[in-house]
Amino acid sequence: MLNFQNTPNLPAVAPNGGAVAPRSSFLPAVIGNRKTRRAIKKVIDARGAEPVIMPVDALLDGMTAVDLTTVRRAIAKGRGEGNILFRCAQCNSPVYLAVSYTASTGDGRGAYFKHYGGTPADCEWRTPDVMRDTGAGQFGGLQEGEDHWRLKTCLADSIRCDPDFSEPVVDKHFIKIGDGHRKPDVFTTFKGQPIAFELQLARMPLTTITERTAAYRAAGITLVWVTSAYELALLNNQSFRDLYLAAGGRILTVDAASYERSEKTSVLHLRELSLEPCIQHPFAIYNRWRSRMVGPEVILMPEGQRHAEGQRAYAAALAEKLQASAPGLTEKIASTVGSGADLTLVAAEWSALAKLVGGRDLRQSIQDELPRVLRWLQAVERLNNAKGEDKAVAGKVVAACAAAIVTGHTGKHWVLLIEHVADAVPAVAAVITQDLRSKMVRLKASPGKLHPMHAYHRHMISALHPWLAFWLLAKAPNGTAPHQRLP
Repeated sequence: MLNFQNTPNLPAVAPNGGAVAPRSSFLPAVIGNRKTRRAIKKVIDARGAEPVIMPVDALLDGMTAVDLTTVRRAIAKGRGEGNILFRCAQCNSPVYLAVSYTASTGDGRGAYFKHYGGTPADCEWRTPDVMRDTGAGQFGGLQEGEDHWRLKTCLADSIRCDPDFSEPVVDKHFIKIGDGHRKPDVFTTFKGQPIAFELQLARMPLTTITERTAAYRAAGITLVWVTSAYELALLNNQSFRDLYLAAGGRILTVDAASYERSEKTSVLHLRELSLEPCIQHPFAIYNRWRSRMVGPEVILMPEGQRHAEGQRAYAAALAEKLQASAPGLTEKIASTVGSGADLTLVAAEWSALAKLVGGRDLRQSIQDELPRVLRWLQAVERLNNAKGEDKAVAGKVVAACAAAIVTGHTGKHWVLLIEHVADAVPAVAAVITQDLRSKMVRLKASPGKLHPMHAYHRHMISALHPWLAFWLLAKAPNGTAPHQRLP
């Protein structure tokens, strides 16, 4: 039986929460998006030890929503530091990762690479030069909208309720950073620590987000991003995904109720929305926004801690709901996987779990070599929990199992999962050899379509290994305002 309490990044309990939002629609595991037109077919990927030319489809079609945000932020951060991660394979010009506004997947299927500042004249892989006017488009051509100003005022009034914060300054405090100046929407201090609140209601370029984050960090100022609790549709925009998916599926909002709580308690409160997985047949696993009021200990939480706690809470919520919906089902399947026995012995249990979470049937899973991958993930968990001599033995098992997966007939299609686990679990990264890493890169770049098996089997993998659930399943739900309860 697997002990989920001890698996990587998984806590014992999820934070308590309240309000409920409607379910999102279930998306079938079909990779590729016909609405996404990728003019740039290949890119030079400079993230590894050596640059390698990669087919764009192989890079993007397997990206989860979390992957997409992570890579977009890495590209923007790298460019700001003079480090170009991707270049067009035809003209060698820097490129970035854009998202099709006609795509609704929220993951890599709706993404494409685009040249900075327009396509060079000698490059045949031409991408559109038109850039969206993000702020003006949101505010009807004006520099700032009435809603923006009203929320800033509400935020400032909420801060004034808390004596631990200094008098907030709205739109008037200029901070000298390097050779320039920054003017946060609301500036204050908390027990002497400078705090900058920035409100995001419009589509904001990712470079703006990363530049502001880096600038405030360099100046020793805590940056807090806040949005509106009433504009849930905006959270489906990539600009907002870039914020909350990098924060463990969590985003802070301000509204009248948060002001009232601040006034009543004399402590600053904001509303935190966080992604929560839910299970309901026949809708499989879907996400909803959970809403709760939070105080300064959460509002001012470091980004890394917010991200880690959000992932753990998501995993714990899924494990808890699976146990409530189908007690003992995942444990029985996991026990059979771990013993190396034929999974047909638990065919009925597999079918029941697959029906509940929207997973693929056992025949297809065996054909795709999922059982081998599940045994490897169990070995990863044992390695993560091992100590002393046991850790060395467990490491050899993980390395050998990973090599066996890669050399299998579906090996190319499981590479993205192995790479993610190696990035997420340091103990795995330490035992994956450079030879195996090079082989995986060559497989991804090899001719033939890459079918991302982790996406096809994301529901069953998440059910049996919830610590991977946030990476595989987290994305914005659709629905009405998150603080409105369903009848």
